[in-house]
Amino acid sequence: MKGNKDMLKRTIAAILGILMLLSMAACYPLRVAKNPNADGQHEAAITEEPTQEPEISEEPVTKEPTEPPEETEAPEVTVEPATETPTEEPTETPADTEVPETEAPDGTDAPTAKPTNTPKPTPTPKPTPTPKPGETPGPTATPTPKPTNTPKPTNTPKPTNSPTPKPTNTPKPTATPKPDFIFKTYDIVENGEYTESIFYRKRITLINFWSTDCGPCIQELPDLQRLADKYSSVMTFLGMLYDSSIQGKVEVAKEILKAKGVTYPVLRYNDSAKAAFESTISPPAFPTTVVVDRNGRLIDTIRGVKSYEFWCDYVENHT
Repeated sequence: MKGNKDMLKRTIAAILGILMLLSMAACYPLRVAKNPNADGQHEAAITEEPTQEPEISEEPVTKEPTEPPEETEAPEVTVEPATETPTEEPTETPADTEVPETEAPDGTDAPTAKPTNTPKPTPTPKPTPTPKPGETPGPTATPTPKPTNTPKPTNTPKPTNSPTPKPTNTPKPTATPKPDFIFKTYDIVENGEYTESIFYRKRITLINFWSTDCGPCIQELPDLQRLADKYSSVMTFLGMLYDSSIQGKVEVAKEILKAKGVTYPVLRYNDSAKAAFESTISPPAFPTTVVVDRNGRLIDTIRGVKSYEFWCDYVENHT
């Protein structure tokens, strides 16, 4: 038991010694910075000062009864942290003054502090005068802006009165009149289809109705062919075989046309042609020639055989 107490005391003494050394080591740089000459003296003082351990007094050993000793808890050792002493900032020296060099007592050169750059003083703003109580501050003069020279407006040219174009009178579309004759039939020779559209090709159209039993009709066929050839640019000439619905009459008509040298178209008088022209040629008498304009409107109905000269004068007067 006594050995444990001795050991504890020595441990505490050693810890205290270490703490003293640490605190002295922490304060050393500050002392050197404040007084460089004391460096050698401080080291000499440290080396001359012996570390004395605290004396431990031995207590007389007393015999205790044989009862088992009670276990006593070891006192807690609280280690106080080393307190840092506030560091004093070195005094600033002006750049023009020289720092005197100090020699250490041992003959060693002490470190010289480097001159620090002193910051330039910043200009402090002038305090604004505060008005005294009872005095009203005078109005501060505000600079009036100079008037800027505004450019004069340029004379914009007046718009010229441009003449508006007058609308042109477009002719209204004329309605095509309904033709007087609407039909659909076929050529007896080439079997080509013919309708009322044949009227729109030339200025006038002549349709000669005849039959294979009419002698005068057959006699005037050569004059009609001459007429068709002469005025082919302004006139359309057609033949209409009235008895084409009778069996064998078409073949007879073909032979007659071939013999007389007729080449203009000769059409069948079928039901469509009968419905279109029956009222115009009634009562049927042959030859009968129907004259139609280019709009399909009836101009004339000429009955009987006419001379070649008559037909020439008639076409010239109507074209």
